[in-house]
Amino acid sequence: MNKGIENIHMDFYGFTLLLRWILGWFIQPKLNFLAEERTQLDFSVIIPARNEEKSLPRLLKSIKDSNFQPVETIVVDDHSTDQTFQVAKSFGASVISAPELEEGWTGKNFALNTGIAYAKTELVLLIDADVQVSNFAFEKLLANYKKNSGLISVQPFHQMSSFYERFASVFNLIGAIGARLGEKNGLAFGPVMLFSKNDLSKIGGLEKVKSQILEDRALGLEFIKNNINVHTFIGKTDFKFQMYPEGIKSLIQGFTKNMAAGSAGISKLRWTLLFTWFSGLVAAAWELPFAFLAWPFTQTQPSMYQYILTIAYGIQFWIFVRKLGNFNWYLIFYPIMILFFLIVFFYSVIKTWQGKVIWKDRVLDAKKGLK
Repeated sequence: MNKGIENIHMDFYGFTLLLRWILGWFIQPKLNFLAEERTQLDFSVIIPARNEEKSLPRLLKSIKDSNFQPVETIVVDDHSTDQTFQVAKSFGASVISAPELEEGWTGKNFALNTGIAYAKTELVLLIDADVQVSNFAFEKLLANYKKNSGLISVQPFHQMSSFYERFASVFNLIGAIGARLGEKNGLAFGPVMLFSKNDLSKIGGLEKVKSQILEDRALGLEFIKNNINVHTFIGKTDFKFQMYPEGIKSLIQGFTKNMAAGSAGISKLRWTLLFTWFSGLVAAAWELPFAFLAWPFTQTQPSMYQYILTIAYGIQFWIFVRKLGNFNWYLIFYPIMILFFLIVFFYSVIKTWQGKVIWKDRVLDAKKGLK
């Protein structure tokens, strides 16, 4: 009798995982590339930079090598303690020092606001210092802007070189699904954002999001509230970045910061669907490993359904993230990547309760922004 009940329980459990696996196909991010059309419009590049002496040369060189040049490349030095200012100058960029941080602003937002005010052109492109652009990336981005107008943002292709960087896979995917990447009026991605000063003024300027940790999502939401289109794409070969090359500590700090405000802009329905699917991914990922770990003690071999569940979810996971970065064969370790995500997630929860997270040597108020 008990054995029969156990079998029924296992059948029902497997059925719920199957349903969650099917659900995943409906909420997967729509990973759209920039259209291949090209055009040329006057625009300014604005790069907020805090201690970016290692990243800036790659970005500034790629800008110099671009087929079409911006009217100006502005680097806003956000109180760096390294050679950021000198490095930017050596590449011919216009370098300005961010004023002392005003009350209520985060450092990056204040730097961006300073750069936008300095820019000569109506059209401005905000780029993070760790991004690199291809020869025709600007022309393709401008063509998509001319076609769609509003705010055009791009999630760059995650170019990784170290094993620990591959642990970003789950974070990248959750962020893409939560932000409705590729969908109409999805949330914006901060590494690459193009818009006009006129549209920015219509929403009240960066002042509207001055205290936000995730300024990209907050800015996108303000555009949508004011009936201005937001279109998001993925970088492919046009835009790429290496997010945390400094080491695993910077990776943990970066994603802890992002998760502290990560639910911003995600509807309750989307959050529920994402949680439902992800809980299935977590359970299925460890179904087979746990069965192998328990085998010496239970003398029970892993069953066929355990093989199928773990492998099926692994294939789905690979399909979802393959266009987001060069994760490649490392994704066979996806159960470990999920475990790492959960550890950082709960660490972020603790830091959020405490009200503080650390990023680039600054203390972030998880609820209000930078102090």
